[in-house]
Parts: sequence; C-alpha cells; structure tokens
Amino acid sequence: MSTAIRQAVPLVILALILAVVSNVVLPNRIPYIGNWPSLAGSDSVIVPPSAQEGDPPFISLDEAAALSQSSRVIFVDSRYPEDYVYGRIAGSINLPFELIEDFWDRVTLNMPKDREYVVYCSGDECETSLLLGREMVYQGYEKVYVFFGGWREWERAGLPVERGE
Repeated sequence: MSTAIRQAVPLVILALILAVVSNVVLPNRIPYIGNWPSLAGSDSVIVPPSAQEGDPPFISLDEAAALSQSSRVIFVDSRYPEDYVYGRIAGSINLPFELIEDFWDRVTLNMPKDREYVVYCSGDECETSLLLGREMVYQGYEKVYVFFGGWREWERAGLPVERGE
C-alpha cells in the first residue's frame, strides 16, 4: 500500500466518525435514511390555470418530498379542518383559506416569517393552496412554495401521512 493511501485511510475514518458524532449532537439532524422517492412523473410541476406572474413558486412531488425531510420547512394545509383531520401530510399545520379570518391570527402566531413553507390543498382541482400562498407572501412570508399536486398526489405516492386530531 502506498504511503498516500496509508495516510488517507485514517483521515477518512476520522472524518466519518466526526460526521456521525456531529449529526447525533446537532438539533437539526440529517436523516441517515431518508424518504426520497423517485416516482415516474413526480418531477413534473403542476401549475394551475390561474397562475400569475409573481405567484409563489410551484414545486413538484419530488421537491415537496425532499423539503419534507428538513426540520426548517413547515407544510401548510389550506383545506377545511374536516379534510385535515381525515388525512394530511405528516407534520403539517392547518390554515384553511376558506376560513382564513377565523384562523389567521391563531395559526400564524407560531409561524416565523424566516422559515420555509410549502402550501398544499387536496389536489390539482383545488386552488386554495395558491390563494393562501399569495396571501402569505402579501403578509411578508418570503419563502413560500405551492405544491399544487397536493394531498391526493402525496397520498397516492405513499409518502408519510397523519390522520386524526
């Protein structure tokens, strides 16, 4: 074995040990095994017909799934509370656009403006995700994405969901 390889092996091992220890200690851990789907057609972005210049960016299922792996990203369900209780993207919060006056102050109290948000509704026939995304940008949220494929596409892909209160 050459001298360079004998010197590199302990350095690589030390780097791996430091990386694992750091990941255990840090609060924003990176999962060792993530749920990173590669689904046929899931990298296509669905854009509603009413999309306008200046709307929050639209993201694909693959992009939404990748963002869901970060503890810095909050998913916001814009559907009615009954639909949210029936089933939702795991870890999401409910801010129903149709009842925004009743929910806005209470829900946004715990929504820091420096975080990233992915807004979704039931699917590509529902535009409340786009409307809520626009409202959030208007209210000063800068990092807002619209996942227009929504709940149906997420559930169909077998990604993590929650049900109940």
